[in-house]
Amino acid sequence: MKPEPFIPEPLPPSGIDWITHIPLIGAANAALGRFDGLLQSIQNPDLLLAPLITQEAIISSRIEGTQATIRELFLFEAGKPAESDEKRQDIR
Repeated sequence: MKPEPFIPEPLPPSGIDWITHIPLIGAANAALGRFDGLLQSIQNPDLLLAPLITQEAIISSRIEGTQATIRELFLFEAGKPAESDEKRQDIR
């Protein structure tokens, strides 16, 4: 069976109720602005971002079927070897 490329629908999709979404876009933009301001005001923004990046890595590992745990991630960051090459690559 020959692989076929995924061809997405043209953008923007039809049938979107823009009137409903425009206020939400403004609120999301304001929230991002506040978050950016917070990051600019602290000396080490990595302290705020690191837990989010760690959480994303754990969720991604579950999606990929690797099942790395938060404990395994912290052990890896502490210099302890990961249980498998697959998990080690996922953490990086």
